[in-house]
Amino acid sequence: MFVAVFGKPQSYTGGDVAEIQLPGHPALLDRVVRQALDGGARLAEPGEFTFRAYTAGRLDLTQAEGVAATINAVSDGQLAAAAHLRGGELARFSQRHVDRLGSLLALVEAGIDFVDQEDVVPIAPRTLAQALSGLNDELTRLLGNSRSWGSVEALPRVVLVGPPSAGKSTLFNALLGHPRAVIDADPGTTRDVLAEPLALPDGEVLLLDIAGLEAVDSALDRDVQRQARDAVQTADLLLVVGQADVRLSESTCPQIHLQTKCDLDENQPPPHDAHQGVLRVSGLTGEGLAELRQAISDRLGDRAVSIHAELLSLQPRHESALREARSCLEDAADHVDPEAHALDEIELVAGAMRQALDQLAGLGGELTPDDVIGRVFSTFCVGK
Repeated sequence: MFVAVFGKPQSYTGGDVAEIQLPGHPALLDRVVRQALDGGARLAEPGEFTFRAYTAGRLDLTQAEGVAATINAVSDGQLAAAAHLRGGELARFSQRHVDRLGSLLALVEAGIDFVDQEDVVPIAPRTLAQALSGLNDELTRLLGNSRSWGSVEALPRVVLVGPPSAGKSTLFNALLGHPRAVIDADPGTTRDVLAEPLALPDGEVLLLDIAGLEAVDSALDRDVQRQARDAVQTADLLLVVGQADVRLSESTCPQIHLQTKCDLDENQPPPHDAHQGVLRVSGLTGEGLAELRQAISDRLGDRAVSIHAELLSLQPRHESALREARSCLEDAADHVDPEAHALDEIELVAGAMRQALDQLAGLGGELTPDDVIGRVFSTFCVGK
């Protein structure tokens, strides 16, 4: 057994931490945990270590959400999006504009005390209007250069479909670059729907390998075929291998028709040459795979989820707060006459600015309701 000690404030949580490392035998682990509990310890709650880091000021709330997103990520696109949150870019944006808006609001509220004194104007309406317009432009620019978190999670579904033993699973493994599906000479090896993220030149999709479509007799085979056809029904793009099912030819889903095992054909044309509308590929030699990846990107257009980190991905809470803050700033600006000597509707202006400030401050964890914090950390697995 080995015990590592991490002293505060350098540890992840900001407090003193001890980590026990020992062989992963269930009985041994259970005994150590029981002894720790008997000695006064307790089991960690979901997200407790990250919550402690948050309360100690080691992380802000958006960075904590980035940790949770990293744990739950199942694709490179989701990892890139989570890294953005962990990096604190959104929190820095929030803090920068909270400081600006807070300073403006202080001047506006100071004017309330002197509303009956025309010669005291803490901030000129024209100056305030220009500042509110600049803040509004910044929020609009951030929203325009961001994407919804739902678009990161909803990878387009690309399904390999065709009869048994047509080479679908071999092609599936070749496209992924590692053995995921079991390959066997006997037909019907693939029984379940296999799904893996696939990197493309312009983004990422979810590639699915399904059982070969065929007529069946047994109840078990009927269930396998039902799963396969359900996957086809939810596809965004079909990669049709071999002779297409008659129902596939009637489908409105975009299709790319493939001839696999082209390495067995000595008289094959180059892979990028469409032979009667069919793209020729080999999962064994890799011929035509680059052309196939590009063809998938072309058919999906901009639907493939970018795996690059340039775009900030906004979770629903973030997007809602930014849009609400922008709406409040627009409301405040509507009550400001740039040509006036002083603010005529100063209370309405201050109220709208205060609401915008609360929304922006909540992004980084400041002024955030306890129920929002609770929802964030409830998504963690135990202890993290």
